Amino acid sequence: MKTVFSKFAGRLGCIIAYASVAMMVFPYTSSAVAQDKSVPVDTLAESVGLGEVVVQAPKVIHKADMDVLFPSKSAISHSQNAMGLLNHLMIPTLNVNEMAGSVKSGGEDVEIRINGRLATVDQLQTIDPSTVKRIEWIDNPGVRYDGANAVLNVVVSNPTVGGSFMAQGMQALTQPWGNGYADLKLNSGRSQWSVGFQGRYTNHVDTYREYEESFTYSDGTSVTRTESPLSGYVSQTNLRPRLAYSYINPDKTVVWVEISANKSWPMERSNTGRMSLSNSPESVILYERESTSGTTPRFNAYIEQSLPSSQTIAIDLNTSVFNGRSTHDYVETDEATGEIMTDTYTSIKDCNRTLSAELDYVKRWNRSRLTAGVRYSMARNRATRESGSVTRQYLDRTYMFAEYFQQVSKVSLTGGLGAQYLDQRTRHTGKGTFCWSFRPRFSASYRLARSSQFRLNFSTWQTTPSLSQTNATPQQIDGFQYQVGNPDLKAYNNYRAAVQYNFNFPKVTGRFEARWTRSPHQIAPYMEWKDDNLLTYFENSRGLTAWRFSFAPQIEIIPSVLTAKGSLKYYMAKSSGRGYVHKCHNWSGDVSLLAYYGNFSFMANYEVNPATLSGETISTGERTSTIALSYKWKGFMATAGMLMPFNHYSMQTELLNRYNSNRNVLRSKGFDRMPFIQVAYNFNWGRQKRDVSRIIDGEDDLHTALSFKTKNRDISSLTRFISNRVILLMLYVRDLSFCQNLNFFIFGTGTA
Repeated sequence: MKTVFSKFAGRLGCIIAYASVAMMVFPYTSSAVAQDKSVPVDTLAESVGLGEVVVQAPKVIHKADMDVLFPSKSAISHSQNAMGLLNHLMIPTLNVNEMAGSVKSGGEDVEIRINGRLATVDQLQTIDPSTVKRIEWIDNPGVRYDGANAVLNVVVSNPTVGGSFMAQGMQALTQPWGNGYADLKLNSGRSQWSVGFQGRYTNHVDTYREYEESFTYSDGTSVTRTESPLSGYVSQTNLRPRLAYSYINPDKTVVWVEISANKSWPMERSNTGRMSLSNSPESVILYERESTSGTTPRFNAYIEQSLPSSQTIAIDLNTSVFNGRSTHDYVETDEATGEIMTDTYTSIKDCNRTLSAELDYVKRWNRSRLTAGVRYSMARNRATRESGSVTRQYLDRTYMFAEYFQQVSKVSLTGGLGAQYLDQRTRHTGKGTFCWSFRPRFSASYRLARSSQFRLNFSTWQTTPSLSQTNATPQQIDGFQYQVGNPDLKAYNNYRAAVQYNFNFPKVTGRFEARWTRSPHQIAPYMEWKDDNLLTYFENSRGLTAWRFSFAPQIEIIPSVLTAKGSLKYYMAKSSGRGYVHKCHNWSGDVSLLAYYGNFSFMANYEVNPATLSGETISTGERTSTIALSYKWKGFMATAGMLMPFNHYSMQTELLNRYNSNRNVLRSKGFDRMPFIQVAYNFNWGRQKRDVSRIIDGEDDLHTALSFKTKNRDISSLTRFISNRVILLMLYVRDLSFCQNLNFFIFGTGTA
C-alpha cells in the first residue's frame, strides 16, 4: 500500500508540475479581463513580481495609427518634468527645445494633448514625470485632429493623496534671458488642485539682420538697396498664472478645468542699419521697430466619461479674450544731413475673442473603433487704428467628422470623412467667404513582423484665410510699400499622401517616409505697381506641390548608457501663381546624443531646419545647437549648458517676386556661445498609492493598459504567483524517481 501511495504521490507531483507549466503557457485571466473579452493577451512580458506587480513591455509599440512609448525608469529618474522626459525618450522624428519652449516635427509645431484634451507646451512643464503612464505619438493624424501636422498625447494619472511642489529657473550668464515656473499640486482621492505660474523673459538681447532687396519698376528700371547692420535687439517677456482642478477615475471619468491669464509685455524686434542705394552715393540710416503687447485671460474645460459597452464621450471647451496693441515704426534718415526722409508709424488696438467647443464620441469593439464628433469655433476681431477707423471681422466655423478603424489579421484599415462649413466676413463691407468643404481620409498599415510595419496614409484638410489677409484697409509698410487684404479670398483644401516603413530592432528603431502634399489654391501674396507705390495683395494662387523624404533612426549604442538619434530629410517643392513659377529643394536634418552615468546625464543636439516654399517666399527655419550636463539628487536637479556651441544662430527668408526680390537673414551675437545654468526642485509628500499596471501590446489602441488594485487580488492571482515560483523547481523534473524525491521533500512521501 505504501508503494502504491508513493507512486500516486509521485504522479501527483508530476501533474502539479505540468499544471504549473500550463498555467505559465496559457496565462490566467483575471475577473477584470474576463468581463472584457476584447483585451488582447500580452505576450511580451519580461518580468512579473508580486508586491507591486510590474509587467515590462517594449519601449516603443508601433500601432496602426500611432506609436506608443512607455518611459523607462532611467528616463523618468533623470527628468524633472514632462518636457525633459520627452527629451530623454529620444523620439526620432520629434524635436524638443526646453529653452525655447517648443515641440516640433519637421520644422512645424506639434499639437499637444494631455489625457486627450488640447494643451500647451507650458502645461507639459508642470507634469511630474513619475505620473506619466505612456506617450502616444501620432505623426499622421486622423480627421478628428483637423489638419494638425502631428499630435503628441501624454497620458498621466493623479496620485490619490499628498501633494507635490515643482519649481525651476533657468538663467543665461551673458545675456538678460531666462525662464522659470513654480507649481503646487494638492491631491485628495481622485481629485487634484493645482496653482502656479510660468514666465519667460528676454530683455534687449543683441540681434542684427543682413538685408538686401532689389526693386524693378514697371518701366524696367531697377534699384538695389543693401543694408549693413549697426545695432538691433529682441525683447519678449510674459507671465502666465494659472489655477486648475482635475478629477481622474481610471477608465471611467476625467474632468479638467483651468483658469489662466497671459500677460505679455512689449514683444519687440528692432533693427538699425546703414542702407546704400545703387543709384545714389548717399547713405540712409534705417530704423525699424515692431512691438506687440497685451493680456489674454483664458478658460478651458474638458470632460470625458466612459459609458457601458465600451463607449466614451468627451466634451472640450476653450475660450479666450485678447486685449492689446501692436505697433510698427519705420524711419529713414539721410546720414549726411540728418533729415528725416520717411517716417511711418502704425498703431492698432486689438480686441480678439475666441470660443471653441467640441463633442467627441468613441465606440470600441474587439478589433474596430468608430470615432465621430462635431466642433464649433468662432473668432471676433475689432481693430481700432490711431486715426479712429474701426474694422470688425467675424469667423464662424462648424466641423463634423466620422472615422472607422478595422483590424483584419496583420492589416489595419482606417477610413474617415470630415465636413466643414465656413462663414468669414468683414462687417463694414459685408464681403466674405461662405462655403462647405469635405475632407476624406484613408489609412492602411501592414505588419510584416513584430519588428517592422508599413503604413499608407491619405488625408485632406482646409486652410482658411487669416483676418489680416482679408482686411481691405491699406496698411503702410515703409515709404512707398503698402499691404491691402482681399475680402474675396476663399478657403482652400490641402491633400497629403505618405508612405512609411517603421522598424523596431533590439538596439535600433526608426522610420523611412516619403510624403507628398498638394495645395491647389493656396493663398499667396502678389505685387503690383500703382503710380509710385508698390502694393501687396493676396490671391488664391495656382497652388503648391511639395515632396519630403526622410530617414530617422534611434540607436542604443550602449544599453542604458549612450543613445543617439537623428534625421536626414530632403525637400523639394514647386509653386505657381500670378506671373511666377518657383522651385525649391534642399537638405536638412538633426542629430542628438544622450548619455547617462550615475546621477549625471549629458545631452547634445544640432538641428538644421528645412527651407520651405510658400507662394514666392522661401523660409528657412532656425539653425540651433545645445549642450547640457545635468546632475540629479533626489528631487534636486542642477544643469549647466551652452546655447549655440557648434554654430551661429540664423533664420532666413527670401522673396522671389519679379518687382521686389529680397533676402533677410536674422542673426544674434547674444545667443551665440551663450552659457546658462538651470536649477530645479521637485518635492512630493504623502503616501502615494500605486495601481498595478499591465501593459497590453495589441495592434490597435483600443485597450492599451489594464489596471487593477493590489488589495483586490483574488485567489487565482495568488495561485498563479505560487505556480510561477514552483515552476522554477519543477522544470528540472526529468523522471518519476525525481518526482518521488521531490514529493518526499514537500509531502513527506515517496523515496528520499
